[in-house]
Amino acid sequence: QPMPTIDRVQSWSFKNTSIMAQTFTLAATSHGLSTCLMEGYDSRRVRSVLNIPDRYDIPLMCGVGYEYEGDDDNAAHRTPRLKNNEVFFADLFGQEIGKDLQ
Repeated sequence: QPMPTIDRVQSWSFKNTSIMAQTFTLAATSHGLSTCLMEGYDSRRVRSVLNIPDRYDIPLMCGVGYEYEGDDDNAAHRTPRLKNNEVFFADLFGQEIGKDLQ
């Protein structure tokens, strides 16, 4: 019979932080706020800027705010994006999910 594995403390805490962050973003959205979960930043610099002790790690960051509602002429430069049908698939990779997402 397979034995359960015991995750390292960091792995366990990152998973739980991610669940909490997802709940936070859903709650913020229900109150009319926009959110953006981010990873891939320089944790050392973030800890330095925010004065976070080295014993803590930062698994993700979440930007929160109101969506910009001004003219598109003044909007920030938009980066190119893949079409939905190039990113989302049905049951198998490459299988088209449906026309409503395209």
